Amino acid sequence: MLRLFVSLACMLNFLCFADSCPQCKCGGNILEGKISSNNHRYNTFIYALNLLCEREAAIIVETGTARNGLKECELAGCSTMIFAEWVKNHGGQFYSVDISAESLQNAFDDLGESRSYANLVLSDSVVFLQRFNKPIDFLYLDSFDYEFGNPRPSQEHHLKEIIAAYPWLSSKSVVMIDDCALPGGGKGQLAIEYLLARGWKILHASYQVILSQQ
Repeated sequence: MLRLFVSLACMLNFLCFADSCPQCKCGGNILEGKISSNNHRYNTFIYALNLLCEREAAIIVETGTARNGLKECELAGCSTMIFAEWVKNHGGQFYSVDISAESLQNAFDDLGESRSYANLVLSDSVVFLQRFNKPIDFLYLDSFDYEFGNPRPSQEHHLKEIIAAYPWLSSKSVVMIDDCALPGGGKGQLAIEYLLARGWKILHASYQVILSQQ
């Protein structure tokens, strides 16, 4: 009974720490040395990594590659390294797309043993998603820099991304959007509204937002 309570609490993000929640061991160690437990992205990444395990995700797609590799993880999140290491440990395919060759190179240089588990793609993210021809189990949107005082361009870009990706999403797919707890709704405002209007639900909301249909 205690184990059931702890597992439920973990998924509700109350006890989601690797040393107190068995399910968190699925991904908690991946964050070690990258993001500290008091970071504003930590709990969301833990929640996301647990979902990847729970739903046995096979294909992960990220828009916006970690431009500084492992540098500034506390500030920027270094998601590319996190997802690549998860695939190395659990299997599947990981794609990260960016319009900057420099960002891709920086990520490639810092991926280390996870390098062969990441498909780094130089492309506009919307075009890439339109041409993608595989089911997407987990989609992470983090492209196009948010501009304080003018959030609309980043919001419209994320909306274009979710529309382009939508044919490849299923009822079990998960969408995670970065930089949402910012003025004007952050990057995800329009994309979140688009998904909610189609029956999706918010599973977790803090600086990042995670949504799914179930």
